[in-house]
Amino acid sequence: MDPAALLADLDTDQRSAVTAESRLVAVIAGAGSGKTRVLTRRIAWRIATEQADARHTLALTFTREAAGELRRRLSRLGMRERVEAGTFHSVMLAVLKQRWVDTGKPARTVVSDRRRLVGDVLDSSQRVGIDGLIKEIDWATARGVNADRYSATARREGRKPHVGVERVAAVFGDFERMKRKRGVIDFDDVLGLVIRDMEYDREFADTLRWRFRHLLIDEAQDLNPLQHRLVDLLRTDRDDLFLVGDPAQAIYGFNGADPALLIDVEIRFPGVEVVRLPLNHRCTPQIVRAGVQVLAVANQPNQLFSHRGDGVPVEQFVGSDEAAEVRHAANEMLRIDPNLIRAGEVAVLARTNAQLASFAQALEAHGISVRRSATAAGSPLQAAVRQVTTLGSASLLRAWAHDTLDAHDALVASRAEQALANSEGDRRAEARADKTLEGLEAERRVAAALLDYLRDQQLGDGAGFRAWVAMTNPFDDDSDGGVDLLSFHAAKGREWHTVFVTGVESSLVPHKSATTKEAKAEEARLLYVAVTRASERLVLTRSQRRGGYARTPSPFVVDLDFAEPAAAPLPRELHRKRRAQVDLTLSALRTWRNESARKADVLPSQLCSDRDLNSIASSKPTTVAELEAITSFGPIMAARLADQILPLVSQSISTITGA
Repeated sequence: MDPAALLADLDTDQRSAVTAESRLVAVIAGAGSGKTRVLTRRIAWRIATEQADARHTLALTFTREAAGELRRRLSRLGMRERVEAGTFHSVMLAVLKQRWVDTGKPARTVVSDRRRLVGDVLDSSQRVGIDGLIKEIDWATARGVNADRYSATARREGRKPHVGVERVAAVFGDFERMKRKRGVIDFDDVLGLVIRDMEYDREFADTLRWRFRHLLIDEAQDLNPLQHRLVDLLRTDRDDLFLVGDPAQAIYGFNGADPALLIDVEIRFPGVEVVRLPLNHRCTPQIVRAGVQVLAVANQPNQLFSHRGDGVPVEQFVGSDEAAEVRHAANEMLRIDPNLIRAGEVAVLARTNAQLASFAQALEAHGISVRRSATAAGSPLQAAVRQVTTLGSASLLRAWAHDTLDAHDALVASRAEQALANSEGDRRAEARADKTLEGLEAERRVAAALLDYLRDQQLGDGAGFRAWVAMTNPFDDDSDGGVDLLSFHAAKGREWHTVFVTGVESSLVPHKSATTKEAKAEEARLLYVAVTRASERLVLTRSQRRGGYARTPSPFVVDLDFAEPAAAPLPRELHRKRRAQVDLTLSALRTWRNESARKADVLPSQLCSDRDLNSIASSKPTTVAELEAITSFGPIMAARLADQILPLVSQSISTITGA
């Protein structure tokens, strides 16, 4: 790989992130600013410049799709050596299974359905409040809190579960004992067991740190305390860590995620080099402005701005009720370029999954194809997966997979020949002839996935396969085109040409369950995520009445002026000069900072943070007072550094002006 080629198509901020000299780097990447590009280029650039070893590089993500996209992009960049890229759970489950083999401990089955396990420790009369119990157990395990410590921790944190702290503690204890008795673990146990072994076995911890010596974390704002602890253990004694994330897209508070990790990153990781990516390359200025205003209403200022040309205004539709809202969306879909729908470039997003059923019915009634999750409830794939989960061993799974594939091949061959022979394979095909082709295809896909699962598992069973499906989502990569119907949460990380954000009204946005200041702030971030999924056209819709009750506009959008035309873009030459001015100033400031830090024998970020450098380059201060006002410098520091910084700013301005 040519290091120069890896940087050629990056903007100035992206290039700074990729080539940062520090091994401890945090990239604050706004929506649409190219975080995946930066993450993959950072990996490739460090390996190409021999600063990192591909065999010892680990990129952790939150979804299988994100991990797959990282691997695909690295391959397209010309990387031949394999980089470990996967979800926290999949990578650490492989580590845990190898440890069981190495230590001679019996392997445990991973169970994905925590609800079923909790239900198994309750009498039927007690299951009414199961959702509240699971919520509290999820809250505790995401923080590494076991049943014994739950009561004290919950009271200290002010938790007030509906069934009471002591009742949760009792069920939590029964739940943990049942898992031990059955020899099973759930997802959070995977991370917890690796953390426990790293804390109590120095040799094991050192081995993992040696193996994963270059650590990169995607979507760092979504880390929960358990994942935080794992990252801290892996980076101990090395601090070779590259974080990429956006506090404005922290939407998993229910799982313990905290945007403060990146907001206060310089406190959380002393000496970290912070690089900010404020340029949105995806959305039009109108869409970016709408998203930023949503955050501003919730007192979460954001500096994101669009790097694109002018687009169409954001649209609004207000229906008399939810039926009118759905009809409007369906009618609009009929006017959209059908090529966009066939290409999967249109989405309907809603705060809750329950809202989406009526949209699916209306669109299909108009002959508009809808793209659903392949394993959605009631789908043939879900039924086929359910069949397999009853099988109790790897040999039974393998036999089912091969029988299914043989039968499918035999059916295809017999139909092609327009006749049935008397072979055993054809008899199996004939016995299955009453099944729908869709069901047969679903079974074929599950059989193929089963064989993939068994290649990675020396020991496995149906329950383990179900957990693997939940973790890896192997069936959604090859879905056909159509309109995507997704919740705001499920839309994260995706993008479409046209997006309808629906139900932007009271009780839904923010959701009525958001009763605290923190929860309402997260609801604003969730709407911001939904809004910034659109690249060209954004339509916000709501109802005046829903379920028979009057609704009002969401407070997050009530002040949006949909009739306001977009501000005229800067003339191209002026925009170019302004950007060049900032780039030149930043370059001069970084050179000054590096040289000064080297003389003072301190890290560059300890002398002047990246946030302050960006503020200086953008604001172009000319006095000590202005320098103090736009930076974190105190009056003494500002006065001391002004003689060095202000001439650099002035010189950069003069250079561009005279160019």
